[in-house]
Amino acid sequence: MRGWTIGWLVMGTTVGCVPTTGTDPSGGSETGSGDSADSADTADTAIDPATWCEANGFGASIPWSEGPYGADRHEIAEDFSFDQDDGTSFNFKASWTGCENYVFIPDTAFRTVSDRESIWTKDLDDLLAGSPKNTHYLFIPNTGGATRDANVAAIRAQIDKELGKMSAEDAAWWKARLHVAPGGTSGLDGWLKDVLRTGIGNDGLGIDRYQTIRGLGSFADDTRSDSANTGWPFQNNLAFAAHESRYFNMEATRQAALDAEVDPTVIQLWNGEVIAEYADMEAELPSAEEMATFDTFEIDIDMRCPDHDAQEQGNCGAWDYIAAFYVEDDSGNWIELSRFITSYHRETHWVADATPMMAHLLQGGKRNFRWSWAPSWNTQPTETRVSMRFSDQGKGYKPRTATLVATGGSFGATYNDGRVPVDVPISASAKKVELWAVTSGHGADTDQCSEFCNHQHEFTIDGATHLQEFTMAGTATGCIDQIEEQMVPNQSGTWWYGRGGWCPGEIVHPYAVDVTSEVGTDGTATVGYRGLYDDATPDGARGSIVLNAWLVEYD
Repeated sequence: MRGWTIGWLVMGTTVGCVPTTGTDPSGGSETGSGDSADSADTADTAIDPATWCEANGFGASIPWSEGPYGADRHEIAEDFSFDQDDGTSFNFKASWTGCENYVFIPDTAFRTVSDRESIWTKDLDDLLAGSPKNTHYLFIPNTGGATRDANVAAIRAQIDKELGKMSAEDAAWWKARLHVAPGGTSGLDGWLKDVLRTGIGNDGLGIDRYQTIRGLGSFADDTRSDSANTGWPFQNNLAFAAHESRYFNMEATRQAALDAEVDPTVIQLWNGEVIAEYADMEAELPSAEEMATFDTFEIDIDMRCPDHDAQEQGNCGAWDYIAAFYVEDDSGNWIELSRFITSYHRETHWVADATPMMAHLLQGGKRNFRWSWAPSWNTQPTETRVSMRFSDQGKGYKPRTATLVATGGSFGATYNDGRVPVDVPISASAKKVELWAVTSGHGADTDQCSEFCNHQHEFTIDGATHLQEFTMAGTATGCIDQIEEQMVPNQSGTWWYGRGGWCPGEIVHPYAVDVTSEVGTDGTATVGYRGLYDDATPDGARGSIVLNAWLVEYD
């Protein structure tokens, strides 16, 4: 059963902040990378990748890897070559700059299940308009004979048409990055032939900026409904291939930020074990003295399909469930440190900035942690990597205490009943005070609340008001805009729709407000909270709110 069939009813969520550098994570035209015809083909012009990548706004060049090589997801891609329809030969290693992505799109990616027309026949204009400019697209047919020749002619006609619309500089740029192999997979040798014909690349393949083999997801477009297409009522759109390159760029930007951290302390909890539903682990934190030196706390969670030699669909978990990382306190209670939402049938990798929650870890020593991502009745076995990262990034302040000031519940007429303001002691020496709320809405009751409605959350700090709301909720394509926020695209489910505080396959990003200037001088901050729908107390059954709101003091 495909994820979309009950995707409206399943809960989900995510948290965290994407570390950024000066590089545009989308690699878009703002970088000026298309401004020089001379830079269009690094192989032909012998441009030094070490300088080319930085000069074109794509970050540092990643050196070519000499292996060991493989043919499964997450293994290193070996060199390959093929003849192109313009009479030239494409060679992977010769084209390598160390900052570009390679996306292979077979002609057997069809418009719909019932319509066997290849997606090569249209939408190249939208593909290029939405693509990071550090992307190579490789059109290698998986068909043969007259079908192959017709599909090659169709994609070539599209390429020539689109290049003809561009400036000379942009046309030169994309001409060097749109590759058509008229001989198809039958004309290939080596590892790539088998991977594209019968392996994980049968429905498409990616090679990211680290030379790592990646799968591609579904190109289904929710704006192209097709009721005649039994079982999955959406047509595929070639333009969705651009989302894969956007995601690869996000990952590279994130990794560059992690690599730039000075001497982080990394505690690995799980390192590739296939586990299901949830897992607990005791881990040794640094001493209290060392914990007091850190000003940054990140949680790195890498969830992979158990079988690297099989496609992601039917291999990774199928549903968008709430996932969370917890620590156990001295009373045996589990404190949520960060929240996420699992994806529909795709691998996910998040790095969540949970710095305020480091206040719960300052004692150091042995602590019990839990990673939970699936219900007992659908455990979703997953190859799991989880680590914690502690570092000093010179912020000048560190979290010292975190006081719980509000939680969620059933979102209806009684949601606000019994809520009273919370008084939080604030030290006179506090350098910063922050409101930190992790909020997500679930269920699809009245008005599709709380998953698909704009539920609102009003916080008052010593009389000053802050309103968290979710205007993206209920939009048709709101989650597509979240790829740069660590949401995996092209899931085999209704991933496109904006939700009330989350997207499938993403962190549930916290609502963080610096309220230092609002805290009075009497040594106490009074925090009030109420949930609203359409600026009023909700009426009727409107799903549920999962909320943990904290007032965090830094010294």
